[in-house]
Parts: sequence; structure tokens; C-alpha cells
Amino acid sequence: MYNVFLVDDEELVIKSLIASVDWQHYGFEVAGYALSGLEAYERIQTLRPHLVFTDIRMPGMSGLELIKQLKDMASQSLIVVLSGYAEFALAQKAINYGAFGYCLKPFDDMEISGFLRKAAALLKNRESAKDVDILEYLETDSSENERKLREILLASGIDPDGGQGMMAAVSLGNSRLSHDSLQRGIAVRVGMRKYAYLLQENASLREALEKGATSGTGCKGLGVSRTIRRLTDIRLAIQEGEREAYRYFTARSVTGGLTREDAMTSRRQALRAFEEAVGKKDAAEIGSCLDNAGPLFADGRMDIQDALTLYNQTLAFVNREQEQMWEEYMYSFEQLTECYSSVQDMLGHLKDMVATTRKPSGSPQIRNRSFKAILEYVEEHYREDLSIQLLSEQFNVNANYISQLFRKEAGTTFTQHLTELRVDYACRLLTETDLPINEIAEQSGYSDYFYFSRIFKRSTGTTPSSYRASRA
Repeated sequence: MYNVFLVDDEELVIKSLIASVDWQHYGFEVAGYALSGLEAYERIQTLRPHLVFTDIRMPGMSGLELIKQLKDMASQSLIVVLSGYAEFALAQKAINYGAFGYCLKPFDDMEISGFLRKAAALLKNRESAKDVDILEYLETDSSENERKLREILLASGIDPDGGQGMMAAVSLGNSRLSHDSLQRGIAVRVGMRKYAYLLQENASLREALEKGATSGTGCKGLGVSRTIRRLTDIRLAIQEGEREAYRYFTARSVTGGLTREDAMTSRRQALRAFEEAVGKKDAAEIGSCLDNAGPLFADGRMDIQDALTLYNQTLAFVNREQEQMWEEYMYSFEQLTECYSSVQDMLGHLKDMVATTRKPSGSPQIRNRSFKAILEYVEEHYREDLSIQLLSEQFNVNANYISQLFRKEAGTTFTQHLTELRVDYACRLLTETDLPINEIAEQSGYSDYFYFSRIFKRSTGTTPSSYRASRA
């Protein structure tokens, strides 16, 4: 929902506007109003509304002067001038100063609704462009990117050099959070169903976020980072917020009695014991370590990143012992949470896999034409949510043997083949289209922007934005 601010020295005009326009229908809500230009200037600095309707003739600071002042302070608000026929020349001058448009008095509902539609479309496009800018500036460290990032933060009401610092929050769900407290900040879509919020540190907002009070309908998880004070820490803060957002998958409750240091100590000890068990190739001890990890996840001492680590290290052990690819490695939290209902479910599956290393496994043969059908399916559906498990269900073939077939027949793994197809498609989109990079990530089959950027750079040696620039 976008915020509107109304300015007119006649309160009756303002009340008439509020009552006669169906603001919510067009995605707006009236955040406040002022009866003078000076009052409006002070309140707009605080509220930072998306759209301002202002009278052009007012005592003291006129609407024209208000527009000039807002322009000088680099306000991002769209401004619509309210004027009578006799003030048409002034209205034109206001447009030259950067006003979005003008409405003639007396008001016409169709005229105002037209401006609201245009403003909503422009604001949506502006947000998309800002999202991409933010992501690209976070992707590569440079003084120029830092300067541009600082400008965007300041324009959104965040002072990166302020004494209170900044914080990042991440929500998991199909839509952005719409809580009023989040309006003064930046919301960025970082995945197909994932949003990051850059905010000025605020004790009451932090408390609301940590309690999930701003989550609303459709939000599956919500996490908030610690306070940060440097622009270079923003990406780390987003990653921390993301891990916290996945607490629904790992933790039944977060222990309040333990200090952060105590929690980190027990976590490190558990991971060290697990690594030692894997190093000794001791299946029984690995199973015991997985059992011990259960309570640490349940009380919040271990998180989603640790779950991903345990999964891939266990899988590496099983693959070595079986001398074959048992299942594919996982590289994102989304993959993990889509395969398992909870971390306890994952731990149970890992224990079962470890147990199989002590049993001989059969080797039923699958004809090559079966693999040909699987390969054709992958090459047709690689931009979709695709996994070994899905192929197993689609073709009624054990996932283990599909992995073996990829190695034997294609000379690669399923994941490597899928990545090659997706990155090649992304390269074509980067070269042949002007689509935003986060949209290219989604169209190429990646639900997380940062994961896509990491995979792309690993495959091509450069970032998506640098790749596009080199071929412009």
C-alpha cells in the first residue's frame, strides 16, 4: 500500500478528497495532511509519502515553493498540483519543477483515479529498478557501488552513518510485509518467495519483528539480524536474517537461559565431533552425532546453515562408502526445506542413509533409452523446480540409479548438467534482453538471487551484471 499526503489551506477540500476517493482501490492510503506549505514540508520529511497532492496557492510557503524545497532535499515523492483554471500558468511552472501532474478544481473523480493508476504503475516500476540496483550494489564491493548504495538508503529514510545503526529482516512468503513500520526502509525481493528489508535500527520495531508481530497472513518465516553500522555488512545481515527466518524449520523453541557464547560453544563442539566422526569413517559415531544434533536444533543453538552442512557432509560420506552418487548435494535452504518437513525429518533420513553403508546394495540395470527419456525431460523442464526426487517420481526409478546413470551416460552429475543448462539460458537472457537480473534468475530456475549470482560466477568467472556489461 502506497502512502498519500494531502496539502491545502482549506480543510474542507482535504476532507472532501479523503471521503470522495476510493484510495485503497488503487493501492493507496492517506497517511496525513497539512493546512500550510511549511507544515507540509516538515511532515513530508518525516513521513516520506509516495504521493503528494498539494494546492498551489497557500499563505506562507506556496505549493510552488514546497515543490522546489522538496526537490532540493531530493525527495522521492510524486507530486500532483491542485489548481483552479486561473492558476494554469503556475501549474505548468510546477510541472517544470518536477511535479507529476496537476488536477483542476473542482475535482473530477475520473481525473484523480487516472493519476492514481499512473502513480501506482510508476512507483511499482521504480521499486523494481531499486530492487535490482540494491542487489547489484551488494554483489560487488567497490567505492562507486558504496556511494550509490548510500544514496538509495538516504533517499529511503535510512541514515547509514546514524548512531543507531541499521538492521536487516527477511520474510519467507509470496508477498512483502505491509506493516506500517516497514514503510520507512527498503524492501527487496531476494528470491521467488523471499523478501529482505533494510531498516534503521529501532528498538520497538525490532521487538515487533522478533515476535513476528508484523508477519501477517502468508508469511512462513521471519528473521531479523543484529545491528550493523557498515554498508559492507548489509549482505551479511541479510544472510543472518535469512537463517533466523528458517527457525520454523529447525527450532521448536529458542532457549532463553543460554548466553550467545554458550550456545555458540555447544554448536562448535557438536560440529567438530561430527567432522571427526566423518574423518574416521565411523558410521556408528556419525549416527550418534546426528542424534545429538537434534536437541541443539530444537532449542535454537543450531540453525538452517548447520542443517545444510550436516546434510552435505553426511552425503559425502555415504557417497564415498558406496562408491556411487547416492543423492545430489544441496546448495540452498529452499532445497532443504522443500525436501523435508523439518530438520528432525532430515536427521532421520540422514541416519537411514548412514545405516545403508553397512549393507550390500543391488545394481538393477536400467536401459539407456530410459535415461534418454529422463535427459530429454530435464532439457525441456530445466527452468522449473527440478530435482532428482522429482525425476524419481516422474519415471518411477530409484533416485540413486538416476544419479549413477548421469555419471555413466552423460559423464557428469545431475546437478552439474542442470546448472550448465540454466547458466547457459541466463547468459542468453543477459545478452539478448533488458530483463532485471533478479527476474532472469527466476526464469532460469533459481528462486534465490544470491544463490544464482554465486552459481553464475562459479560457472562463468564473473557476476551476472559484469557479464551483461561486457557484452553491451
